[in-house]
Amino acid sequence: MGAPAVAEYVLSSSEVERIRSLTRSLEGGSIDDGRFLARAAVRADELPRGLRTFLEDFRVTESSPACRVRGLPVEAERMGPTPVVSSRQRVKAASETRAELVAVLLSSCLGDVFGWRLQHDGSLIHDLAPRLEHEDTGLGTGSRQAINWHTEDAFHPCRADHVGLLCVRNPAEVPTTVGFLDSSLLSDRDRQLLSQPVFTFRPDPSYFVSGAEPLPRPDRGSILFGDPADPYLRFDQDYIDLPAGVEGIGDAIESLRRAIEVNLIDLPLHSGDILFLDNRRAVHGRASFEATYAGTDRWLKRVNITLDLKRSRHLRGSAIDRVIRV
Repeated sequence: MGAPAVAEYVLSSSEVERIRSLTRSLEGGSIDDGRFLARAAVRADELPRGLRTFLEDFRVTESSPACRVRGLPVEAERMGPTPVVSSRQRVKAASETRAELVAVLLSSCLGDVFGWRLQHDGSLIHDLAPRLEHEDTGLGTGSRQAINWHTEDAFHPCRADHVGLLCVRNPAEVPTTVGFLDSSLLSDRDRQLLSQPVFTFRPDPSYFVSGAEPLPRPDRGSILFGDPADPYLRFDQDYIDLPAGVEGIGDAIESLRRAIEVNLIDLPLHSGDILFLDNRRAVHGRASFEATYAGTDRWLKRVNITLDLKRSRHLRGSAIDRVIRV
């Protein structure tokens, strides 16, 4: 099947101006407020029709595991230095708030934005920027250690259906790894083994940095699910426990790795790019890099998107609340 096709949409100057105007009209609301997000989702219908058509095609047809929109109005030079603390502990410039609104508007074309209480102080938009105390970890706020390819939050039954990565700046062109599963490379036996609900998916360390209680628990399930002929994927190679005593399970995992790694590409994001990942079909990671902490390091904003907000209702404080407790 070859390398994964990351569908692209390049905005025209008139489309950029329309998005900028729409974003400014929404200023003053809090992105962490569920009621404001509901209003923003309605206003997303005012985005340029060509852009909305592109995102709807990505959402519905599954013709590509990932897509990128280029040329968004992100004023990186007015947003100040790359942050070294979590977003709730600092004051944001108006241009940064507008960039987050851009991410919310486009994300709302794919589903509902949500977040996690134990990640990034419960913020709905996460700053992925290097922090000195995480330097040698495989976290999104790390740097020296690469993040191995994975599907996002594989351990949680209410994990995102889509993940958005808005690039503020990336002067060193640190690549984001993107790939997908070529299931034609799996044998019938591999598919059968990987479709059994016997794998234990564990939370990654980002859920434990706050020391909060209660902590998230592992979840059991299958790696492959959905259409047997073109299955969806749930896999994090660093945080999975394999069932003991199942003949052929190790070989099936190695076949899975090969069927994904043959399709991996390195995709450096640039300021004004947003990359959307289908979290049932795409894997992603990040190369290692040397952070300078001089205010110019790589800075992305991550958005979690669900197709079914009600799926997590029992884990949120109210119907309008967008933060999952565990």
